[in-house]
Amino acid sequence: MNEILNYIPSPDLIPIPSHQYIFLFFLVVTLFIHFIFMNLTLGGTILILVSKYISKNKGDSTYDKIAEELGWLNTFNISLTVTTGVAPLLFLQVLYGQFFYSSSVLLSWKWLFVLLAIILAYYFYYLFKFKPFRLKYTGGRGFIFIVFAAILFLYVALMLVTYTLLSMQPELWKDIYLGKLSVFSAKTLTLRFFHFIFAAIAFSGAFLMIYSRMRKKYSNELSDKMYSLGKYSFLIPTLVQLIVGTWFLFSHPANFYSNPTLILFLVIGIALALYPAFLILVKKENEKIVFGAATLSVFSMVIVRRIIESTYFSKYFDYMSLSVKPQWGIFIIFIILFVALLATLYYLIIKLKYELANK
Repeated sequence: MNEILNYIPSPDLIPIPSHQYIFLFFLVVTLFIHFIFMNLTLGGTILILVSKYISKNKGDSTYDKIAEELGWLNTFNISLTVTTGVAPLLFLQVLYGQFFYSSSVLLSWKWLFVLLAIILAYYFYYLFKFKPFRLKYTGGRGFIFIVFAAILFLYVALMLVTYTLLSMQPELWKDIYLGKLSVFSAKTLTLRFFHFIFAAIAFSGAFLMIYSRMRKKYSNELSDKMYSLGKYSFLIPTLVQLIVGTWFLFSHPANFYSNPTLILFLVIGIALALYPAFLILVKKENEKIVFGAATLSVFSMVIVRRIIESTYFSKYFDYMSLSVKPQWGIFIIFIILFVALLATLYYLIIKLKYELANK
């Protein structure tokens, strides 16, 4: 243990400007908001691929329209994913900066490429959306750019999962640095990655269900097929998660589950995911219930994730040991800006809902 502690840099000596629990609270809240848009971006990208595949194999142009609509939506989701991802990353850096800094150093260029991958994927989406250079007259109508974007987003997802796991497992750092282990040797990496992917698809499916009913001027055929695609995109990954999620759950040390708060939110999260899946199976689903339950399930799982991460870190570091020197002026400015952000997001959603209902 002492040898491992020698690998971990000392925390920053500069006191943090408010109590640790305040940072922890905003870490959970901002991470939840970020995960909403991140799931829509990654899951929506995969659903575009699915829509195009169905269109090609069934010869049904309706699914091309669904793909185009998802492509249009994701140009907004990508921007919101990046914007809302800054705050939780900064809160993590405050509480566990020495761990995440070391993780990024071990990933080296692979971590630096994440930023470029996001920028390139964003550009690919706009090429798909606006179809310059006569792309609208080609057979694939720019579909290849969504394929490129999907590959890049999957790369980003893999790097973020790897980045997080490496930060929590400093016992691997020495062997990775010496070249004895790969950066992808972190425990539970594969399971965590696939759990992440299936969750994104399921959440995007739930969103597509409610979105199809928001577009009042859709034809019945388009609305029904979009709803059906969303329904099965939620149902199938959710059922797959029964296997992947359970396997992922038991891949952690048994002592992790002695925390009653973790068990409580884990059970709540699973129940919130399975209840709408059950309603779909018995053909009594309601798109508002499905999307609402999926959203609350994401929030529950963010708390579970936070507790698991805290358990890993607690073996080597206690964030309560960080020195605190309150700077309430800065904190008040942050609160004002954070509330303004939430108000802006709310206004955006309401305005979008109104325009979609009349478009």
